[in-house]
Amino acid sequence: MFRGAAPWETSHNNIGVVSDKQGDYENALLRHHKSLEIKLRLYGNKHPLVAESYHGIGNVYAIHGQKEEALEQFHKSLEIKIRVFGKDHPDVAGSKFNMGLVHARYNDMHLAHELFLESHRIYSNVYGPGHHRTIKAAVRTANAAQRASQCAEESVRVC
Repeated sequence: MFRGAAPWETSHNNIGVVSDKQGDYENALLRHHKSLEIKLRLYGNKHPLVAESYHGIGNVYAIHGQKEEALEQFHKSLEIKIRVFGKDHPDVAGSKFNMGLVHARYNDMHLAHELFLESHRIYSNVYGPGHHRTIKAAVRTANAAQRASQCAEESVRVC
């Protein structure tokens, strides 16, 4: 995560995180969006802190079951991270991993598997095979592959 944020946008972001943990979904989104607005004005739309805000908003949507909104925010974050850090950066892997979680939650197992596999590849290259993020991605990749196979066998509509 990139550091160097202005205190007022960080405050909005932190209040958003706390609000979501306390179950105040509306205030969480309001605060995260306010933090994003400030970051966009300060840094423009190609800055890691802007990507961080999109990621945070995506997390709130994901937690509250809003698949399309979550994926849209994660995708915006991912595009910035790839542009800023390159395609093989751990932050890119984190976005892909979280997108995989959203797809897995809704039984889109083939997409989840692809995203987990890519996050595993990046983590493995950056951190090595024994790192907790690499291991976590490997487990998710294997689980998604197994569930995708089960879906294919059962001819489940969405997998």
